[in-house]
Formats: sequence, structure tokens, C-alpha cells
Amino acid sequence: MRKFLNNYEYFWEYEYPFGEDLLRSIFEDNYKRVYSKSGEGIFNIVTMDNKYYSIDLKKGASMLANDGKLAFRDATKDIIRTKIIEKLNKLGIECTANSGKFICFKYHNFIFKVEIVKKAAMPA
Repeated sequence: MRKFLNNYEYFWEYEYPFGEDLLRSIFEDNYKRVYSKSGEGIFNIVTMDNKYYSIDLKKGASMLANDGKLAFRDATKDIIRTKIIEKLNKLGIECTANSGKFICFKYHNFIFKVEIVKKAAMPA
């Protein structure tokens, strides 16, 4: 399995190990990589408290400020965000949290932006 903390040349090379290595190590059986049959793409889904959350990895242009905001009316999203931040900190990666749903961190030559989005249902 490809490890998330390897040094890859291109940003897209981090996408698969982000889910299968990093997120799976945090959420174990609550993590699933879902391939949409309707053409919407590939999702990193975390199931918690009978809710579905898509965790997207994107390339950032700059670090977001650490604003300390919590998710609006969604304590489960805060738990997910906190677990990801704790794991990154244990790996020696400093990160920021913004708007209750974003996590930003620098690793090698890239700025990573993680977005946590609640889904109404499991993607089809």
C-alpha cells in the first residue's frame, strides 16, 4: 500500500493514500472509498453516528487562518475534524482549522486543504 507520508512528485499522487492510509488509520471500519456509479467521482466517506461525511483532499494556494470555529450545529463533524488534526499532529504535521470544516497543512512542497462535508445519503 502506498503511504500518505511518502514524498511524491505530483499532488494527485497523495489522493489515494490520503484515504486508504491516513483516513483508514484514523477511522478504521468507519471509512470507505466509494466509487460513484452516477459519474460524480470518488468519495472518501466516513460514517459516524448514522451520518455520512465526505472528506475531500484538495490542493491549496495558501494556508487558511486558524479561526477556532466549530461546525454549525454538527458536533459529529467537529469530532471528525479533531481526530484528523490529532493524527496529523502525532505525525509531526502542524495544521490549521477554519470555518468548522476545513483543515490546512503544509507537507513537502504542497499545501493540503481537507474539507469535511456532511452528505444526506451514501453517494450512489
